[in-house]
Amino acid sequence: MKIIEDNKKDSKIIIMINTVDDLWYLKNILSPDDQIITSVFRRVEQNSDLTRSKATERKKIKIRLKIEKIDFLPYTDNLKILGEITEGENSGSHQSVMIGIDDEITVIKDLNEEERNLLKEAVENYYRNTIVFVSMDDETCTIALLKSYGIQGIGEISSEKSGKDYEVSNIKSGYYDEIISALKNIKNPGAIIILGPGFEHTKFYDKIVNNPAFSNIKIYDFPETDNGKRGIYEFMAEKKSDEILKGARLASDEKLIENFLMNLNKTQLSVYGFDELIKYAKMNMLETLLISESKFKDPETRKLLNEMSGVDVHIISDYTDSGGIIKQFGGYCGILRYKY
Repeated sequence: MKIIEDNKKDSKIIIMINTVDDLWYLKNILSPDDQIITSVFRRVEQNSDLTRSKATERKKIKIRLKIEKIDFLPYTDNLKILGEITEGENSGSHQSVMIGIDDEITVIKDLNEEERNLLKEAVENYYRNTIVFVSMDDETCTIALLKSYGIQGIGEISSEKSGKDYEVSNIKSGYYDEIISALKNIKNPGAIIILGPGFEHTKFYDKIVNNPAFSNIKIYDFPETDNGKRGIYEFMAEKKSDEILKGARLASDEKLIENFLMNLNKTQLSVYGFDELIKYAKMNMLETLLISESKFKDPETRKLLNEMSGVDVHIISDYTDSGGIIKQFGGYCGILRYKY
């Protein structure tokens, strides 16, 4: 995301959408009753004497929209916003807007601290390269991309191995070649992380690391107890991923959840539920707050945030395993500074 103008005095910020991840950040910054200015194509009214056979002309116009509903579909290229036009000749009419990559949008809103933190994070993410996961064993391979709000699976490849008489050489030729072909189609990968159980991931690493097509890409190889997305989440929760995934939101979320669960079972420093968190926030005992994305805009969340001082606040995406865990605890989890 790129900030073109940030006018705090007029509560106006102009941003450019650069990546699909930016749409997730924008979705969490905006709320119903906020206003935006953006461009849309609208039909031009034609005179009655024009023939019906002519296609209706459409022109690009700027509109100011009061938001009523926001629809976000993960891993797509658009964010859909529905609202009412508040200025101009079409004032009072309803309009749906599709915001996508390379679109410019003006947000009319006095952003709170957490929303500004999300905005800052989105801007910083623009400078990060794509992280690619190859999670595999000798039967299947999952290729996935690391997003701010989840793991986007982009391919499942089978070795077509069946039975103990299957020739190992067949795995190494067709299976590996198909994986390499898929990786070559990914734009601007900054790193490829190969992982999985057994020895297949290391064999594939030995093949790809000497391939000239990947000579400018950092490639890593790690053993994990599982493959597929479960193996990827396992890797992100471990210490060894720290340096490689430094600054990645999703990896940070996984470690926060692991820390919360560990403290819940061992030290009793973990607490959950709105009422419990309000109690400890008032006593200035709360060190870390984890909020599910779906709870972030609730009025009770604002009440909780207003009670806190010096607390690390983290919004956990609903589209991840971590988000599912937070929801099981009511959408609010925390870690205390010390035991009560």
